Amino acid sequence: MSDPQKIEVKTEFDVFMARMQVRNLARAIGFDITSQARVALATSSLARALRLGDTYRGYVMVNGLQVGDRSGVQVCCKVFSVDDFELGSRALADVKWLVDELTVEELPSNDLQVTLVKWLV
Repeated sequence: MSDPQKIEVKTEFDVFMARMQVRNLARAIGFDITSQARVALATSSLARALRLGDTYRGYVMVNGLQVGDRSGVQVCCKVFSVDDFELGSRALADVKWLVDELTVEELPSNDLQVTLVKWLV
């Protein structure tokens, strides 16, 4: 697949750029327009729920996946140095229905990482 693309998020415009990168990758992999929109919306919704570019610094990593005969898009949002961050279950539920997989990890470095995967059907 393609090389991962890392978008540093410092402003709302960076969230917009990440959303566009995800949509472009999904299109290149062969996702239909509805699936492109879903994974792009999931990306920007998650970045906003994590308050990336608003309250916290972090990045969005966009990567194409190839596992056997399945292709997909992986989006990893990482928030740096968060203390007592509460990611509401409602925010996750709003994102989860748009993608196939969602994983939340609290890292030892006090960072929070949320990974989304959308598979090509």
